[in-house]
Amino acid sequence: MNDKKTAPIREHLTILLRRRSVTALCCVVLTLILAFYGIIEGVNKTVTVFHDNGFRSFIYYTMVSNTFAALSAAFVFPFAVEGIRKKRFILSKWVALLHYMATTTITVTMVFVLAFMSWTSPEGALGGENFITHIICPLLILFSFFQIESGRLFTWKDRLIGIVPGAAYMMVYFIEVALVGEANGGWPDIYQVCERLHPALAIPAFLMLAFGVSTGIALLSNWLTRRRRKKMFLLWEKDLDPIEVKIEAYGMGRMAAQYGEENNIPIPNDILTELARMYGMDPEELMKAFVKGMMAERENRGKRNSK
Repeated sequence: MNDKKTAPIREHLTILLRRRSVTALCCVVLTLILAFYGIIEGVNKTVTVFHDNGFRSFIYYTMVSNTFAALSAAFVFPFAVEGIRKKRFILSKWVALLHYMATTTITVTMVFVLAFMSWTSPEGALGGENFITHIICPLLILFSFFQIESGRLFTWKDRLIGIVPGAAYMMVYFIEVALVGEANGGWPDIYQVCERLHPALAIPAFLMLAFGVSTGIALLSNWLTRRRRKKMFLLWEKDLDPIEVKIEAYGMGRMAAQYGEENNIPIPNDILTELARMYGMDPEELMKAFVKGMMAERENRGKRNSK
């Protein structure tokens, strides 16, 4: 195989996969900064303005959603660091789902504020630092979510899972506000929901809102994932024969072993499967070529270390 023909492919892959990891790292750091800003501002406001315990600020959905966003970013962070080290950003399935849930939860904050709270309490919705925590933070965190390429296509089941945090908060809110009541030690109706809607109507309305947000995020994320995959595979020429494709898989195996740890070498199953589909090959053939290249690089590494 012509090295000049194949070298750009491997070079492109190395740059592409490293760029994904760097982008992911920048995005999660941004998310952490914004989320912690929202949390600190919320606690300070509760203590200084309302002269109340700082923990009471967590009865606000904004505080809960920002905390959840920070938690998800903290879980993504080590995967991004490892991606830079190994030139391959691989986000665990459960971490990708957690990140999706957090993004959905905090986006519901912005949608609720714009659609409802801004009309009933403009100052509380958009005044002062609330504009940052209700609008700016959700927008930037939403942007960061779409920048991270997890490679996962979110299903209908995922969309339902995405609204679990919001639904859980909503149930606690209505128990504290409608059933217990502020006079009995429950929460005040801070969002004036029960004043304007009966719980029998408010609960389904909130669930529909949350599910609509979850579905919108999933559809856009899935579209971006498919678009990125298509863009990545456009580099491969359509007339490559099976031997050339196997050599490419072999080279990818060597690259993975070169940057991976001895007992933790990532296998790009998604890329190998898509290559097999493109060229009408058995995915097992490319997997064998990849493993062969990986073992060859490990053997060379062992020889270098023994010298």
